[in-house]
Amino acid sequence: MSRYGVISDIHSNAHALMAVYDRLGEMKVDEIICLGDIVGYGPAPAQCLDLVLDYCHEVVRGNHDEAALDPNLGKYFNNAALAALNWTRDQLGARHLIALSHMKTRIKLGDALLLVHDTPALHESAYVHEVEHAVVAFESLDEGICLHGHTHLPTVFSTNQGKATAENITFQVPTDGEPIVLDPTQRHLCNPGAVGQPRDSDPRASFALLEYTAPEAEAIFTVHRTEYDITAAQEATEKAGLPVILADRLSMGA
Repeated sequence: MSRYGVISDIHSNAHALMAVYDRLGEMKVDEIICLGDIVGYGPAPAQCLDLVLDYCHEVVRGNHDEAALDPNLGKYFNNAALAALNWTRDQLGARHLIALSHMKTRIKLGDALLLVHDTPALHESAYVHEVEHAVVAFESLDEGICLHGHTHLPTVFSTNQGKATAENITFQVPTDGEPIVLDPTQRHLCNPGAVGQPRDSDPRASFALLEYTAPEAEAIFTVHRTEYDITAAQEATEKAGLPVILADRLSMGA
């Protein structure tokens, strides 16, 4: 059995990322998977990118990572996110931008694991946080398990191997430390939540452990939460001159 640590949406929050790394070390995971949005919003983009490059075995590029490479994508961001994006771009050196440019937007591990940032649908960017969104995502999912982020919400959607409909999709909201068994006869969309900016009213950093053996065997997906020094992260955000809302929301989990 392989034990994968699954992280996503770090958003330049080094305090949260280091706390999650500490927990994953205690769990003795075999590999760490990062589902993107390493940068954006927070005050430590270069540090977080270095930490991901040093410790993660598989990394996909998120939309904020993409926008750090292409300023034209800023038109899709709100004012606070755009201000942080412009600031972030100035903090990254050439080697960081090259590293981001070399990241893939989807990675397939074996026959049954797909890694993306937002949705398995090709050439689309979408938030998958409601059943109707999952219906569309499942149309493009051939693999048994898709690990994704983007919504900042821990979720699991499951359906059978046929055509997904709103009636045959089950939706679960993982709770801290409670394992969810993934039936190998079904397909699953699994989101570990956000390391650096959770949006489920729980400010603790969110990540997951995936215990995986083979396509024909049950897998186990467990979301975990961990405390970190939110006050220090807020102070660093304010010191960097980033919009105050980006600091305030860290303590709200919103």
